Amino acid sequence: MTVSAHEATSQTKSIGEQAREYFAFDDQRDYDDVGRGLIAELPDGGRITDRDGRVVWDLAELQQSVKSDAPDTVHPSLWRQSQLITVGGLFEVVPGIYQVRNHDIANVTFVETADSVVLIDAGQGIRNSEVARDLYFAHRPRKPIAAIIYTHTHGDHFGGALAFASREDVASGKVAVIAPGLDFDRLALGENVLAGNVMARRAQYFFGELLPTGDRGFVSCGIGTAITPAAIGYIAPTDLITETGTRRTFGGITFEFQYTPDTEAPEEMHIWIPEYRALTCAENANHSLHNIQTLRGARTRDASKFAHYLDEALERYGDDAEVHFGPHTWPVWGNAHVREFLESQRDAYKYIYDQALRLANHGYRPIEIAERITFPESLDKAWWNRGYHGTLSHDLKAVFHKELGWFNGNPATLYPHPENVSAPRYVEAMGGAAAVIDLARTASADGDYRWAVQLLDHVVTAEPDNAEAKNLQADAYEQLGYQAEGPQWRNAFLTAALELREGTRRDVPTAAAGLDMVMGMPIDLLFDYAAIRLNGPAAVEHSARFALNITDLDGPHSFQVRNGVLHYWPKELPTPDATITLDHQGLVAIIFQPSTFDKLSAAGQITVDGDVEKLRSVLGLFDEFDPQFNIVTPVD
Repeated sequence: MTVSAHEATSQTKSIGEQAREYFAFDDQRDYDDVGRGLIAELPDGGRITDRDGRVVWDLAELQQSVKSDAPDTVHPSLWRQSQLITVGGLFEVVPGIYQVRNHDIANVTFVETADSVVLIDAGQGIRNSEVARDLYFAHRPRKPIAAIIYTHTHGDHFGGALAFASREDVASGKVAVIAPGLDFDRLALGENVLAGNVMARRAQYFFGELLPTGDRGFVSCGIGTAITPAAIGYIAPTDLITETGTRRTFGGITFEFQYTPDTEAPEEMHIWIPEYRALTCAENANHSLHNIQTLRGARTRDASKFAHYLDEALERYGDDAEVHFGPHTWPVWGNAHVREFLESQRDAYKYIYDQALRLANHGYRPIEIAERITFPESLDKAWWNRGYHGTLSHDLKAVFHKELGWFNGNPATLYPHPENVSAPRYVEAMGGAAAVIDLARTASADGDYRWAVQLLDHVVTAEPDNAEAKNLQADAYEQLGYQAEGPQWRNAFLTAALELREGTRRDVPTAAAGLDMVMGMPIDLLFDYAAIRLNGPAAVEHSARFALNITDLDGPHSFQVRNGVLHYWPKELPTPDATITLDHQGLVAIIFQPSTFDKLSAAGQITVDGDVEKLRSVLGLFDEFDPQFNIVTPVD
């Protein structure tokens, strides 16, 4: 992969110079804290390979890329965060609590008890978590793992669980798996599967998965080092927490849970360990402003609840906490510092929520709100409130969306033409593609790259093969990327530039949910996924109903296609067109890849008693999603 050799322009350099004057770059507290308690560095310089020899992690490469002083092509604040975020190894948080950090995008925390180890979050990649496990046990007493605690429903916190326990260990009760909420499975797996294709493709943009490492490409994810391509797994929870104050005790160590739903994840919880005077607020408190709306796509979050539950944590534990540790970034030590950190983060989310709705009540629209609101200096200059994951701009827009929906209130935006219809008309109205390109050149020369991108988007949408427009837009995107403090913005802009110049890469797989995760889905959720893939317009002419005999699961099960809609029921249907007998894995296979039906049928893994052609017709109605669909140019 190549990347442009363009330098930062004078306008981009000016952004960096202003940041160097504004922020307290002489504040070394984070540099001192990030290395505190280091016991051992990651083996092999942080280079991790999977069983096939494929590199799934290379911390040394990332560390090397951010060793020098900040270049003009990276915002100096992001450069500072990237230097901090690439410090990895096994660390002592306090005697009895240990973390492996930056072997993966998320930390793994080991809490020692008298006779066992309790894990808080399991990382994302199974192979990465195996390295964390081995590093910990190489330096600490080897005790059995009594429990794995998932703080919330995101894959980078449960995907590595199989490195620490087998499903048999969990089923037998040897290892407890503790998680928040009554519907953890559905929320954890549904997010990664139902909209998995589009989220995985967008993640390539916002996590920089297609960018080369270096000062003109990828430097970090801001809240974590990078995304690993290692396989992820899933073990379902056995112990669900739904009330604040619930406690579990292992080997004399108490884990008290603060239930915090609808915050950074639909199901989330904080954990207080009184014997160690240690608190984790999961991802509701980080060395970064978080997303109220993720750019990869997920449910919009509630900024007011971030603030509410952080305030509750301060009330319950703030006087006693001597350390705060998280599943990302590094700990905060000392009661005064912990309180300062949590109060500042609490106030940041409350400010975002309150001010977004204040201006909305004045009639301002989301984009206008984002342009008008800045943090007060006391919040703005706090490094932990900088936009390394969420940004103030898109978080303000997200509050509007959460409370008022997608419509901005202006009827002109209620029923517009789609972009592929309106773009050619805009280009024609502005005098044709050449005239728009001239306007964009002037905008770029003036340093107004935002306007240049907007202008050229019309040309690129109207004329996807216009190389001049695409290259000029790529140049503008590149400068916006260099200027961005938020790595998700940087990665998106630079990936847009890359794909405009080189086209969409079909040889790079996305990190969509794999078979192991789909196998863990409840059957009704699996059929929700099937229903999403059903081509409704094509299915309108089909009507069929089927009984399912799933040999390794209790029944009954049935599904129907009618009126272009697929329904599943855990019941028997009268007079089905066919009865399908198969195991759970076979069911997942034909939903995931309908073309496998004939192969599995020929092998005797699927039998059909009844109208097999009706079944074949229905399976032929499922769409295959393109994992590398176009983003910066129109979808064909």
